[in-house]
Amino acid sequence: MLLSDITNKTVSVNTTPRGICRGIGLSLKSHAVRYLLCASTQAQENAIDFSVNVSAVSEIGDTIQLSRLRSVFPKNCVKIFIGRPVYSFDGIFLGKVEDLEIREFIATRLFTDRGEVYPITSVTACSDAVILKKEPPYPLGQRIPAPLLYLYTDKADSVVTKPILRGAIQKGALVKLTLSLPPFNLENEPILKRKFF
Repeated sequence: MLLSDITNKTVSVNTTPRGICRGIGLSLKSHAVRYLLCASTQAQENAIDFSVNVSAVSEIGDTIQLSRLRSVFPKNCVKIFIGRPVYSFDGIFLGKVEDLEIREFIATRLFTDRGEVYPITSVTACSDAVILKKEPPYPLGQRIPAPLLYLYTDKADSVVTKPILRGAIQKGALVKLTLSLPPFNLENEPILKRKFF
């Protein structure tokens, strides 16, 4: 499901329209969607009159059906709306929020109008704008592809750590390791058979 699938839909209780969904309240710790942010009328784009807990959602179809309408104050979450500007940690404008991928009410990826996709884990703050975290200079924590495991470690299931980076520097293979990891690796193509021009 996408955020655009639920925004601007009518929120109803027992077939009685109560408002329009405008956005979501998202926990930055668990990345869970906790609240639907709703407006009573279509007057203003991001005006919020009330919010409901997602546990009250019984069905999402042409309308969003709620089992109960108990308005709550959104706590410990950030508010995300389509159209909010997205900035890097350094203040570089990256576009506007075009959509957000949601799987079982857990947000996974953020899409911008410039065609870029960011993992939801990179979101550090959100208010009038979405701020993304500064990416680490080295790919710490990423999985090492199977064809290259034997070059860096004896473990069958290993991730990039500082000792592995030190070992790659000593072997003169830091560039090869870095290019084998996202975003540089080519998907579904064997790493050792690639040609670099």
